[in-house]
Amino acid sequence: NERAIGAIRLEENAAVIKLLLRDFEESASDWLWETNAELELLPVSLRLAQVARRPVESFSGVFPAALLGETMESARPGSALERLHRAIAERSPFRDVVIPVLVAGEERFWSLTGKPILDKHGRFAGYHGVGSDITGQRRQQEQIAFLARHDSLTRLANRVLFSETLHQACDDCEATGIALLCLDLDNFKTVNDTLGHATGDAVLVAVAERIRGCVREFDLAARLGGDEFAVIIVTEEIDEALQVAKRIIERIARPFHFDGQLVQIGVSAGVTMAPGDGNTPAILLKNADLALYRAKTDGRGVARLYDPEMDERVQGRRILQAALRRAVAAGEFVLHYQPVIDLTTGLISGAEALIRWQHPERGLLPPGEFIAIAEETGLIVEIGEWVLREACAAAAAWPVPVSIAVNLSPLQLREPQLVATVLEVLQSTGLDPARLELEIVESVMLDHTEQTEEALWSLHEGGVRIALDDFGTGYSSLSYLRRFPFDKVKIDRSFIRDLGYEKDDSSIILAIIGLAERMNMVVTAEGVENNEQAALLISYGCGQAQGFLFHRPLPADVFVQVLSRPGPHSLPAQGTSAAAE
Repeated sequence: NERAIGAIRLEENAAVIKLLLRDFEESASDWLWETNAELELLPVSLRLAQVARRPVESFSGVFPAALLGETMESARPGSALERLHRAIAERSPFRDVVIPVLVAGEERFWSLTGKPILDKHGRFAGYHGVGSDITGQRRQQEQIAFLARHDSLTRLANRVLFSETLHQACDDCEATGIALLCLDLDNFKTVNDTLGHATGDAVLVAVAERIRGCVREFDLAARLGGDEFAVIIVTEEIDEALQVAKRIIERIARPFHFDGQLVQIGVSAGVTMAPGDGNTPAILLKNADLALYRAKTDGRGVARLYDPEMDERVQGRRILQAALRRAVAAGEFVLHYQPVIDLTTGLISGAEALIRWQHPERGLLPPGEFIAIAEETGLIVEIGEWVLREACAAAAAWPVPVSIAVNLSPLQLREPQLVATVLEVLQSTGLDPARLELEIVESVMLDHTEQTEEALWSLHEGGVRIALDDFGTGYSSLSYLRRFPFDKVKIDRSFIRDLGYEKDDSSIILAIIGLAERMNMVVTAEGVENNEQAALLISYGCGQAQGFLFHRPLPADVFVQVLSRPGPHSLPAQGTSAAAE
């Protein structure tokens, strides 16, 4: 009786279990499967047929082939399918084995879990288990893994993948050889500032596509951040590496078009080879950066190959940087003054303040030796303020109230406190604002901001005179002369050098003088070295000149002596030739 009741209860439990399992299949994304002792798949559920997009009758045969059908993956050693076959052969359980499966021609991923069934005598009676389609989850994981190692904007490799690849490449470089290219975009900041970050991002995406098109599938292109890119090329040939770099430079130099805007940028490249130049990531990155620095100092838009001498030059530059910082603190700078001559009267009408560094070991250094380093390190702002203060204080004490010209670095012009600093210096030194001329170079105009424009107008309205230095050498534009408050233009010495020769720049000089005259601006010619040049400038109607013909830059005390001498400088008569001197 009790045995009969137990049998009934077992039957009822089995029915409940089947009901629960059927409910599980209908409400979940998983499905159930089962085999007999011969591993033949027992009748499958409607849910499994729907997931597999196959009719129920197609599931005949031996597990797992009967379940998986045609798979994307063969049972090669170490594969998930091979592990599944081994577990079945050993009659072992398996859990969450992920198999790629073709479903209606589309690659999907199924996760299978199975457990062997034993009969009441302990003999193997088949498998039962559960399966699920994890394609969405798998692709999401792949996307997360991709984003962790790729730049989200350009889809190129990011620093993480670049670093991993470079380390591996260095380990293998003795056998294969590699080239490392470090790339830096030229003029990209101007694009961002003038056209906005959305256009800047679009340019970066387009640049990445052009770089990708210049390398092979087994090379690696990466964006390291901002406008910095890098390429790892598998090659032992220097010429091949340089050819890739030049191809990238040429393609990026082609104009970009965005929303009707024409965008022109460039790229500079530094190239180093392994194992020839080094065989560790740190050494190769340092070498490529040195080569890139050389490319930028050589005019940008070029590729330069690393050579060991670059290390020595950089070390020397770093030593000079440290010494320059000490010089600022120790006050090792002095000013010399080059007189500016009025070509009508022959009198000194002003002077240009020119900085010199009294280096404790190398002696008196001209600005060409250290100004570029001062700009790179940002020290130019502090040095520039010292020059302004020193020059204004000296000019306030001169025996004749002539003008004093002070050069402003582009970095100084970006300082929010520039106007306040200049006005404070004028007030503290007692110098009349009309005697101060601030000289700016043409490149400032290309990269100007609203802040720059407002600063120049504020200074002009405060009585300070503004001069455009090196006019004609860069980005000369009539719009600059009309838009900004210039009181003077200075003709660069490169136009004066060949005056009097067959192919000189007389027409350009005449045009500048005529233009300035109409716009009520003074013209100063720089670099006048002989009487013939001075005579021609006088005949052209040029107002002022400075150069070795009149005076070299003079120490402060010597300049005061020269300024104190009565009478004009002797000027050449018009038509005087160098041969008659």
